[in-house]
Amino acid sequence: MTDRQRVVQRLTETFAWADTPVGVFADLSGWWRDPELLGLLGPALADLHSARKPTVVAGIETRGLVLGPLTALALGVGFVEVRKAYRIAGEAQRDADDPMLRAETPPEYQDGGLTLMAPRRLFTPDDRVLLVDEWIESGAQAHAVRRMVAEAGAQWAGVAVIVDATEPRVREHLDVRGLVGEDDLPA
Repeated sequence: MTDRQRVVQRLTETFAWADTPVGVFADLSGWWRDPELLGLLGPALADLHSARKPTVVAGIETRGLVLGPLTALALGVGFVEVRKAYRIAGEAQRDADDPMLRAETPPEYQDGGLTLMAPRRLFTPDDRVLLVDEWIESGAQAHAVRRMVAEAGAQWAGVAVIVDATEPRVREHLDVRGLVGEDDLPA
C-alpha cells in the first residue's frame, strides 16, 4: 500500500458526521487524534502540488494553522498564517508598524463574509504560494487569499486540501487538489 493509499484509508476510517441540534457537521477530531495520519498528512498534502515548487505555504485560521506547518515542513519551506480580522487584537497599532494584506470573502460566506489578513512582508514577488486547508467547498476563502497573494506580487501555486468539495470551475480556477472528495467519505 502506498503512503497516499494509507492516508486515504486513515481519513475514511477516522471520519464521522456529527448530528447536532443545528445540523449535521463533519467531525474531524478523529483525524487529529490519529498519530499515524498526522505524520502522513503533511507529506501527502505537499505532494499534491510539489511540481509547482512552492516557496511558502499559507494556512487559514483555524485548521489551516495546523495543516500548513505540517505541509511546509514536508516541502522544506516557511509558513504564513492567514488570520480572520475579528480575531486580531491591536490591529490598528500593528498596521502602522507592519502593513497587512486584506481580502474580503463574499457576503454569502458564513452569513456575512469575513476579512482575511496576513502581514504584507511575508509574501515576496519571488514566492510561489501554496494554500493548505482541511476542506474546500465554495472557494470563498481561497479566492480571498489568492487576491492577497496577487496584491503582494507573489505567484499562486494552488490549493492543497484534505477534502475537495468544489465545483469543477472553482477547482480549475484555484488549482484545487484534494486527498479525497466529499463523496469518498463514509455516509
